[in-house]
Amino acid sequence: MKKKLIYILNSYSSKSAQHFYHVINLLSEIAKKDIDIVLIIEKADEMPIIDASIKVEVQKEHGFKRAFELYKLIRKYIKQGYTKTFVRISLNASVIAILASIGKKSEVYFWQSGDNLTYDRKKKGLDKIHWYLTNYSKLWFTKTFGDYFVTGPETMIKYYEQELHVRPNKLVCLYNDIDINRFVSGTQEDKITLRKELKLPMDAKIVLFIHRLTPVKKFSNFIPAIAETEKARNNNIYYVAVGGGPEEELVKKNVEASPYKDRIILLGARPNAEVQKYYAGADVFVNPSYSEGFPRVVIEAMSAGLPVVVTDVGGTRDILPEEQKEYLLDKDDIIGFRDKVVELVTSKEKCTTLSNINKEYVKRYSTTAVAEQYISKIWKEE
Repeated sequence: MKKKLIYILNSYSSKSAQHFYHVINLLSEIAKKDIDIVLIIEKADEMPIIDASIKVEVQKEHGFKRAFELYKLIRKYIKQGYTKTFVRISLNASVIAILASIGKKSEVYFWQSGDNLTYDRKKKGLDKIHWYLTNYSKLWFTKTFGDYFVTGPETMIKYYEQELHVRPNKLVCLYNDIDINRFVSGTQEDKITLRKELKLPMDAKIVLFIHRLTPVKKFSNFIPAIAETEKARNNNIYYVAVGGGPEEELVKKNVEASPYKDRIILLGARPNAEVQKYYAGADVFVNPSYSEGFPRVVIEAMSAGLPVVVTDVGGTRDILPEEQKEYLLDKDDIIGFRDKVVELVTSKEKCTTLSNINKEYVKRYSTTAVAEQYISKIWKEE
C-alpha cells in the first residue's frame, strides 16, 4: 500500500526568524522516497516553493471557522488513504487531528521539544490558570489520546516521560534536521564582508549568538554579562546578537548600561533565510540558554564549522561530540561561561580542531539522514 502522510505546520514565511521553513526541505526529501504528502499550513503569508509532488493546503478561515476547516481537511485526506498525520508544535491542530481520526484507521503524531513545562508550572495566579486552560489542557489531551508523542533528542524522551507522564510506548525520538550544504564554513571573504557590514576591525574576533529573546530563555541574564571582562577588550572580541522577542528591550537596556557596550552589537530579528552569513563570518557560537529542547541553532553553527560554548539544558548535551563538552556549562555559571568563551576564541588551534570535529559530527543531522529516520519511525511496521 502506498505510504501517505498529512503534515500540519503551524506557520510558514521565508521572511520569518523562525525555523519552520526548514520543514519544506525535510518534506521534499521524504517525498523522494515515494511517499505522498499533503502539507497543511495553518498560517502563511506566501506559498512555499516545494517539490511538485507535495500537495499544499493553506488555511483561509479564522477563529472557530479555522478549526472546523482543518477538521474537514484532515477528514478529506484520511478518506483518501492518508493514514498518518504529523502535527508540528500546534496544540490546537493536534487536538483537531485526534478528533478527526476518531473511528478511522489513522495515527496522529505530535511533535514538541523543550523543557518549558518546568518553568510554566511555576506560574502563579491568573497566569497559571491561563496556562492550564490555553496550553496544558491541550497538551494533556494530546498525550492522552494521541497515538504518538514525538520529541528529541534522547534526553527529551526521558523529560516528557517524567514531567508529562507520557507512556513510554507512545514516545518517539526524532531529530531536528539541517541543510549541511547551506550551513558551511565561511571563507576569508565572508569574514571580511561581515566585519565591513558591522563596521568592525578586520582582525576582530566575533562571538555570535542567534536566538529568540524570551523570558524563559533568560538571555537578559547573560547579555551583556559575558562581555564584561577586560580579556574580551584586550583580545579584540565582539559579541554579535541576532534575535528579537519580548526581552529585546530589556537586553538593549542592559547593554546600554554596560561599560562594555562598545563590544556588543544587537542586530534584532533577521529572517532565518539570511542567518548563514552571520555563521560564516563568526569565530565562535554561544547559546547561553536556561531552557532548550533540541537547539537547532547549535547544530547550524556546528555545520558551519563554528566551535560552540553552550549551557547544559534540555537536550543540548546529547547533540554535542565529546570534545565539545568541555565547553558545556551550568546554566547559572555566567562567569565560567564568559571565561570559556574567551579561552576558546583566543585559541586558534582549539577552534580549528573543534571546527573540523563539529562539521563531521553534525552530518548525522543532515536532512537526508533525518528523512530516513522519519520514514523508519513513522512506518516502522510497514
